Amino acid sequence: MFLAIGLQTLMAAERGIAIEWDPRESAEGAGTIWLGYLMARTAYREKHKLPLPVSGEIIPTFAEEVSARSDAAAIYQELKAKDKKLHDTYWEQLVQVGAKGFMPAYVWTYLRRPSWSEREAPRDLDVFERWRASALKDHKAQTHGRLAVTPK
Repeated sequence: MFLAIGLQTLMAAERGIAIEWDPRESAEGAGTIWLGYLMARTAYREKHKLPLPVSGEIIPTFAEEVSARSDAAAIYQELKAKDKKLHDTYWEQLVQVGAKGFMPAYVWTYLRRPSWSEREAPRDLDVFERWRASALKDHKAQTHGRLAVTPK
């Protein structure tokens, strides 16, 4: 099942943001978290009045990605508090990353986009590299779904 949710933005009255996400691509129980991640990205873009590209995928800014991953990790913790059987290795690791204060370094290291400026690089990358060598051994970053510009 493909889900697209159109949300009008203040920047472009004729265009909006579509959340493109297939819940079948997420592990059991993790779909809600990924939808929360995508909604957090949408909310961040609207709050900060970020411009939309003319068409296609909306590439996250560095700050947007850090914020959305942090929000999604918090969603995972809230859901896990209510459902003791919920366990997702990726989100367990991201909760650890956030608890250590390494979310910016994580995003920069695992999810960096060419459009992000070197000036945005976190200062604790060396510390993060040492920590992740043992704490995130064999870790693979994940992203399920994307944001795109809705057509006119």
